[in-house]
Amino acid sequence: MNPATNSTAPRTRRSVLGNFVRSSIGAKWVMAITGVLFLLWLIGHLVGNLQLFAGAQVINDYAAFLRANPTLLWLVRIGLIVVVALHVLAGLRLSVLNRQSRPVRYEGYRYRKASWASRSMMWTGILILAFVIFHLAHFTWGWIFPSYFEQVDPKGQHDVAGMLVRSFSHPWMAAIYMVAMVAVGMHLSHAIWSSMQTMGLYGRRFTPRALRIGRWIGILIALGFILIPLAVLFGIVRIS
Repeated sequence: MNPATNSTAPRTRRSVLGNFVRSSIGAKWVMAITGVLFLLWLIGHLVGNLQLFAGAQVINDYAAFLRANPTLLWLVRIGLIVVVALHVLAGLRLSVLNRQSRPVRYEGYRYRKASWASRSMMWTGILILAFVIFHLAHFTWGWIFPSYFEQVDPKGQHDVAGMLVRSFSHPWMAAIYMVAMVAVGMHLSHAIWSSMQTMGLYGRRFTPRALRIGRWIGILIALGFILIPLAVLFGIVRIS
């Protein structure tokens, strides 16, 4: 066996994988996979947040469980950071490749079938990224309303329920979260359909269904998150 031939085989495989990831198809696959992972995280996060309606102690105990398992918590956090970073980088790569494929811009655009959600993907993505940083500063780092962040419940646990209610009692704070969730819903409504196409799930019969599936998942997730600040503003959820 020729050692030189054997040593070049892994390099060839790496170069093929690297070329694929850097291609437009590879970038779309990276966006599709990371998008699905982010969607799963969103669903899990929503389920956790909706425990507020089961009572303050329920969501506080849930938060205490996460804090008591730092390995699990940090695995999720690091995984989320990697997923978001790869998603953003793949999106930027795809944008660059699209510009390179047409160096001369169109003089004007006439949209026929493209929805507003599909045309605003870049802007909703930027808004979501900015909101994620804001959300971390609010609930994870405690930089916004630090006095609310330091509150504890009767068990001596971090009072997540109290922090949620006190924060969303400010209409401007509730508005920020609701606008951000509208952006999330719009982004998901097109992203889910686009991911299905990337994964080969398309066709004359399936495409309309995929569009409806993406639209309804986006709407339901956005409404699920929006319910929380609305419930606080209308006094449905209060601090006991």
